[in-house]
Amino acid sequence: MKNKIVRIGVVGIGIWGRMHVRAYMQHPSAELAALCDLDENRLQKAAEEFGVPKYYTKIDEMLEKEQLHGISIATPDTAHAEVTIKAAEKGIHILVEKPLATTIEECERMIAASKVNGVYLMVDWHNRWNPPIYYAWKTIRSGELGKVIYIYYRLSDTIYVPTKMLPWAGKSSVMLFLGSHALDTTCWLIGEEPTRVYCEKKEGILKNMGIPTADMYITHLSFANGATAIVENSWVLPQSSPSLIDHKCEIIGSKGIIYIDPTHSRAFARYTDKTPAGFPDASLPDMFISPEIHGRQLGFAVESIYHFVECIRDGEKPLTCGEDGLLNMRLILAAEESVRTGIPVELTK
Repeated sequence: MKNKIVRIGVVGIGIWGRMHVRAYMQHPSAELAALCDLDENRLQKAAEEFGVPKYYTKIDEMLEKEQLHGISIATPDTAHAEVTIKAAEKGIHILVEKPLATTIEECERMIAASKVNGVYLMVDWHNRWNPPIYYAWKTIRSGELGKVIYIYYRLSDTIYVPTKMLPWAGKSSVMLFLGSHALDTTCWLIGEEPTRVYCEKKEGILKNMGIPTADMYITHLSFANGATAIVENSWVLPQSSPSLIDHKCEIIGSKGIIYIDPTHSRAFARYTDKTPAGFPDASLPDMFISPEIHGRQLGFAVESIYHFVECIRDGEKPLTCGEDGLLNMRLILAAEESVRTGIPVELTK
């Protein structure tokens, strides 16, 4: 359907669902056909704000009434599988937010449904469109860095996220929310699947605030090619931190080293009476993920969504797939098992 309009529906109109909405409204080959959310009040407000005439509180009704080519799923993690399978059975291509699901069985069912029905199942690993991360991947693939020996990868948030931004944080974890991205990016950079996972978690700060979830995970990954990675994920950094997100990566190879610091690179730094309190008035605001310029949503977060539209339009396979999400869930569950047992978990295919 090259050069034709791709009709899209968005399911889940929360913080990141709105990112999908704006991306589709901006892409010249996309038509935002309908919205779906269980919260009718939020749904109606979003429909009015974005000028979307069709909106539904029931996914079955939307899939039955709307002729869609693709669907974005930005619901809570536990609702990904059901919506994905229903969309696949209707022959609709699917872009689903991370993590793909919350169990191996769900991931496998989602992948099977997409294959049986001949539709794309793309996971929104948008860091693969993150310029510094992409340049690191490209440098590794060219051989310029030599053999990758070690990766240190940190992706953390301030305590604002689990206490104020995400009302469902107690039903999730920083491993699912941030660790999923960090683990996928690390594996993508190295280009192999880990063979062993060892993980520790720290807890107490959020639980003492009445939010039943861990504060931090530290994950050690071993790879068959001899590479090692340490992945650090926390969402209890001080509210006064200069940036909502703390994202850093160090990659050591046999021929060189790469340093990545997208959140503290000081492309823009602001110090006023407001900034000591931190986000949403951070002194180092986001310049790369999802900045808004002249009312237009920019940043690499929309590029992965654009990619989904263009793959449907051009009949090209997306750069991420359900199998990436399945591996990611295997790693997350292995990390949780390691936390419980206190010993490394050996991975087998």
